Amino acid sequence: MSNASTSFGTVDARVPVDPQTVGEDGSYAPYEYWMSLWGLDNLYAYALRLLGDLKGKALLDCGCGPGHTSVMLAKRGAEVTAFDTAVDQLATAEGLARANGVSVTFLCQPFENLALPAEGFDLLFGAFVLHHVDLPKACEQIRRVLKPGGRAVFIENSALNPLLMLGRSRVCGRFGVAKYSDDHEHPLTRRDLSTLREAFPKACTIHYPEFLFMRLLDFYIFKKRWGWMTWALRSLDQIAGTIHFVRKYGYLQVVELRKELRDS
Repeated sequence: MSNASTSFGTVDARVPVDPQTVGEDGSYAPYEYWMSLWGLDNLYAYALRLLGDLKGKALLDCGCGPGHTSVMLAKRGAEVTAFDTAVDQLATAEGLARANGVSVTFLCQPFENLALPAEGFDLLFGAFVLHHVDLPKACEQIRRVLKPGGRAVFIENSALNPLLMLGRSRVCGRFGVAKYSDDHEHPLTRRDLSTLREAFPKACTIHYPEFLFMRLLDFYIFKKRWGWMTWALRSLDQIAGTIHFVRKYGYLQVVELRKELRDS
């Protein structure tokens, strides 16, 4: 697939037009707005590199939602089991898997109390799920269901930037700005990161591959009305992201956890 050139850069032509089609890169038309403005396409690619070769691997997709990530992972050869607590989302996910010709086992279960065998999975993946759950209990389940030497990779949001947190709490839901969060969730805080590191000592790495800051203005306020604005805000994020210490103050991060071959 090629990208179509514009005066402001490129327009990604890889996103399938059919809303029932999921690409091996995770492209999915109903989520194109999020993927293009949040850089989720780049984060999926980064997470996939961390997961490595998926062929024949037993993989658990945590908090699978509508199932497009489950389909992406199955298309790459993984033997995918996926869970969520939203029954309507699971119904959508099952239909999406059928439409894409892949086999995925979908389960309605909470992260904190998984009815799954111990050490049953080589890999775990999740996108925006850890900040919805009881993190210490979720960590117990991650460690329990992962095989020794197994790896878990999660794309998550971050509470490290006080400006972003101020906008999230004082602007979103007001002044005509949409609010997508609820009172039962919060971006991962420093304390949450400490919880992850305590649960996986010497085996927890936080990655900051994509700096998301200025593009949030386009997502929430300008809403891709002007191509030049979209291009300018993306460019500002890309420039700021070249400064290493700045990256961790973006809104997104990738959490990588490993289960040691021998638990100490």
